[in-house]
Amino acid sequence: MLKGKVNARASLAAVGIGFWLTMAGGVSAGPNSGERIIGGSEADPADWPFIAAITTRNGSQFCGGSVIAKDAVVTAAHCMFDYFGRPLKRREVRVVTGRPDLRDESEGKSIRVGRITVHQEYKRNGHRDVAVLNLARNTPAPAVDLPTPEEADAETTPGSELWVAGWGGTKPNGAKPSDVLLDVAVYAISDEECEPHFSYFRASEEVCAYGAPQGGNRYNDSCYGDSGGPLVADTPGGRLLVGLVSYGGRECGVREPGVYAEVARNLNFIERRGRLP
Repeated sequence: MLKGKVNARASLAAVGIGFWLTMAGGVSAGPNSGERIIGGSEADPADWPFIAAITTRNGSQFCGGSVIAKDAVVTAAHCMFDYFGRPLKRREVRVVTGRPDLRDESEGKSIRVGRITVHQEYKRNGHRDVAVLNLARNTPAPAVDLPTPEEADAETTPGSELWVAGWGGTKPNGAKPSDVLLDVAVYAISDEECEPHFSYFRASEEVCAYGAPQGGNRYNDSCYGDSGGPLVADTPGGRLLVGLVSYGGRECGVREPGVYAEVARNLNFIERRGRLP
């Protein structure tokens, strides 16, 4: 990811209201703002029953999310603002679950949003990049498990394999979004390795990851349009939601790692707003 302006990985995708977020910061952020999975393959829907597509009223996908309760989804805070930084209204947003192929409207549910709550400490350079969408009606999709801070620390040690999924851009510039859910493995790196890439990186609440190299300075990665989508760890007890696609380099999968908001560091907010037990 190139140093310069920071691009959140929300979605430039198809939005008439312009969800391309250019975050001011000191470095390019990219994996979470409008781009899609780079170097991934078609996902097995059974691996991602909890994943949600965040769309406009007309069905244009621009971010991802994860079901955390029968009537709540967690996503990235930056997904809930338009190009000019204005908060989106709930009537402008839909949540689609159970539809890995977004073209197949016979599958899954498209649900209206009853309330949008952005983390009260959210800053547009990535800080507390978490929001909860309370749904107007229940989704049949199952909820993903959330980790404790101790579990998250254990699953995100440098070198740990993690998985990210979405419908975002498949090219480094965010082009060619996928109608079909894609996923790819990425590998956690140390805070010390991540910090030189992003002056605003916060080790206390974010995790960095590189995908496998594709040759030269290119790596597998999340991208524009994948913002807010799940970063998971496979454990003996099942998948844990350890992160949310947040930001990265201007060119997805080129030079810089992807940065993910840590779920475990925002549990109080997520559990309270998601009305979890």
